Amino acid sequence: MELLLVLALLTVLAALTVPAMRGWQQRLTLERAATALQHQISETRLRSIQSGERWMLVLSLSEKTSLQIRPDRPLNQPELLRLPQDIRLKPEPEKGQPPVDAQVLRIIFRPDGTCSATALRISDTRGNSLSLSLDRLTGSVRISTPELSKA
Repeated sequence: MELLLVLALLTVLAALTVPAMRGWQQRLTLERAATALQHQISETRLRSIQSGERWMLVLSLSEKTSLQIRPDRPLNQPELLRLPQDIRLKPEPEKGQPPVDAQVLRIIFRPDGTCSATALRISDTRGNSLSLSLDRLTGSVRISTPELSKA
């Protein structure tokens, strides 16, 4: 009898714990995708500085991929990053600008370390999201929790 009671308690605990773990795991997938994209952006900037040439990171928002290429030497083999299927990318407009509806986003890195200013929202199917922004002058990448719009 006691064994059945213990098994019933374990079943209840498992039923309460599993959904919470699933949300945690999906949040971790979102953070890993943002970190991988941050790493590739920083790596592309560093390649531009080291080579003394322009480099470009091409983000396909619909296919959830990004490519590192040198526009001046298109025959080089690009490096591809593929994000998980449940991750969505959306460009964020700068303050005071109209919304951007682009399927391909190009970030250009110059040999002096500067780049085109870009902001992205990375989200998952549960509604969790992170903002990724690039500073135009320093080329630094920042990941943050997006501010909620006040209605």
